[in-house]
Amino acid sequence: MTAADIAEPSAGSRKMRWLAIGILLFLVLYAGAWFFAANQIETRLPAFLSEDNGTGSSAECGGMTVRGFPFRIGLFCDTVRLDDAARGASASFGALRSAAQVYRPGHAVIELDGPAEIRVSPGLSVSGDWSLLHASVQATLSGLQRTSMTYDQLTGTAILPATHEDAAIGDTHKLAFLAGHGEAHLRQNGNDLDAAFSVDGFDTRLDNGPSLLPLLSASADMTLVDRAALMNAGGLKPGALRNSKGEMRKLTLDLGNGMVTTASGPFTVDDKGLISGEFSVTMKNIEGWRQNLVKVFSNEDGMAMVNNIANMLTALADGKNEATVKLNVRDGIAFLAFFPIGELPQL
Repeated sequence: MTAADIAEPSAGSRKMRWLAIGILLFLVLYAGAWFFAANQIETRLPAFLSEDNGTGSSAECGGMTVRGFPFRIGLFCDTVRLDDAARGASASFGALRSAAQVYRPGHAVIELDGPAEIRVSPGLSVSGDWSLLHASVQATLSGLQRTSMTYDQLTGTAILPATHEDAAIGDTHKLAFLAGHGEAHLRQNGNDLDAAFSVDGFDTRLDNGPSLLPLLSASADMTLVDRAALMNAGGLKPGALRNSKGEMRKLTLDLGNGMVTTASGPFTVDDKGLISGEFSVTMKNIEGWRQNLVKVFSNEDGMAMVNNIANMLTALADGKNEATVKLNVRDGIAFLAFFPIGELPQL
């Protein structure tokens, strides 16, 4: 072997050198791109959130930072504030943390801290806090493809304007509420929108009084036909459900001690937001429901309505404590055996 052979690098060594240079160059470019993107978010996003885009709505992310280098990118806020001047509404929250994989930026996980303060004109305010609020979103360029949210140990109060006949201007009611756990899931399914909601251990108290009902667990699973666009940017707005139709696959209300009510069936919403549909309703432990609901509707008219409904259900069930009936809803009015029993709110 000559001295020239020793001095000249082998082909394998040259390949390793170029590979190392390529990796180093990639890392430098990747780091530069990550920090450039983070800087653009921190620089441009505040102005974008606060600008008037014609809807009268704006948002603010206090103490904004972008973190997650090298493999994630996420927005962090010390506080979050939302304003909707057109509807006279505002909301403020605690810290927000989000993260998405760099290779999949459209799929993000989010955590939001309390406390929350929500105000809606005229006269409605809600405050709340929780131990954990976690959300997952899958976004496209046009909006959200899928989103899920879960929360634990929710507590709060709502200040509501008094509406009874003897109420004076400015009178309010304080409604306290809590829930051990809750979930909400929305996804686009072709042109349709699938939605599922649940809450466990829900309790309410009015004006520091006793619980209105035993701890409630409830769930709903439904599809809204041709309403996938509600997940797109600007799709969710007042009246968005009008002139729509859907299917309630299953609605469940459970007060414990065998007091379970389920409902399912198709429905429509007209151009005024009034619901119509035909639902198959099964109520178990009718007497238990009666005893608890008369405490909520403490006035004579309310108690009479509850007793009449319970008596009709018992009669339709041949005196049994469980009944399956058809509940017809026409233009927002619910009918049981041709008798109107209640009014549903406009959507």
